[in-house]
Amino acid sequence: MKKQKIRLGVNIDHCATLRQIRGGVTSYPDILQCAKWSKQGGAEQITIHLREDRRHIQDKDLKILCQWRGLPINLEMALNSDVLKMALKHRPDWVCFVPEKRQELTTEGGLDALQNEKSLALYISQLKKKNIKVSLFIAPDLKQVNSAKKVGADAVEFHTGHWVLFKKNKKAQEWVKLVQSSNLAHELGLKVHAGHGLDYQRTKEICKLNFLEEVNIGHSLICYSLQDGLVKSVRKMKKVLNQK
Repeated sequence: MKKQKIRLGVNIDHCATLRQIRGGVTSYPDILQCAKWSKQGGAEQITIHLREDRRHIQDKDLKILCQWRGLPINLEMALNSDVLKMALKHRPDWVCFVPEKRQELTTEGGLDALQNEKSLALYISQLKKKNIKVSLFIAPDLKQVNSAKKVGADAVEFHTGHWVLFKKNKKAQEWVKLVQSSNLAHELGLKVHAGHGLDYQRTKEICKLNFLEEVNIGHSLICYSLQDGLVKSVRKMKKVLNQK
């Protein structure tokens, strides 16, 4: 299969984490500037997660980025009516529905689309009326892929966190699930995206996944940027994605 170009979405949540860790009393890091640096490095999308607890990205960040529109904006959100109102008001290019727990350090797994079909269908219908495209952040599971199609999603983003952490046989088994789920998504007309836990090496490996069109990467890039700066770190990740 001919290798297709894979888009890079840069998640800048942890730029906001550094700002909010002091209670949001500082104006730095400037979230818009971080988005601009990401674009300079070659990012093709900016991803942010507006959590219910507002631990990093704030309402004003979503507003500013959607007004900027220097790159497509991908808003990650839980099934939350208040955040839905924000999405409908500011109209990001994409909304990606994710699971959310107040106590978690980061997203621990995929959204259970099968158990949330009714709510997802309702939310997605409202977003589609505003011409906002929708993806679901799910585990590589055939039932979840089928549910994503049923509720009207445009894409699925596979949670790669377990695959990144697993070793040997468990890692191989998780890869089989990713391949099977990717193939089914393509057959159903869903776009295939991936994200979570991807660093330079894991990104190089995930590029082998059939029909993959987009990855969203945040934590590793922000960590790399402490040494190299965000522009250079994003540029290096783009080179990984563009390797033949």
